[in-house]
Amino acid sequence: MQPLIVTAAILCHNGRILITRRPLEKQQGGLWEFPGGKLHGDESPEEGLKRELLEELGIEIVVGPIFEVAYYRYEWGPVVVLAYPCRQVSGVVRNLEVAEHRWIEPEEFPHFDILPADRPIVHKIMTARDCNQILFFR
Repeated sequence: MQPLIVTAAILCHNGRILITRRPLEKQQGGLWEFPGGKLHGDESPEEGLKRELLEELGIEIVVGPIFEVAYYRYEWGPVVVLAYPCRQVSGVVRNLEVAEHRWIEPEEFPHFDILPADRPIVHKIMTARDCNQILFFR
């Protein structure tokens, strides 16, 4: 079975990282994740990520270079997550297609039930020597 390819945005503001909670009625409902989602048609990962954040949160972003690629096999099939550092360029974060959102300090990740496919991304963020150099771009 071919893995499902999804994207994830790593957004930071004042040292805090944005995570979103999946709606209860969706698969893996109630778990926290990085915002993003599945690609449509012939979208590039960057195009899909921009579309997803506009649909889910009402914000426009600039996408940076790939930060991490994570693989996870759920009971229903495999997933490959492409995580990118992003910068918000317009809009205000709203819960349009997410149950809620939070801006958290990296040390707070252990207090949230993170989607299994996103856990390698969390691990890389938490073990980075200098988050500012890795996560943010000019």
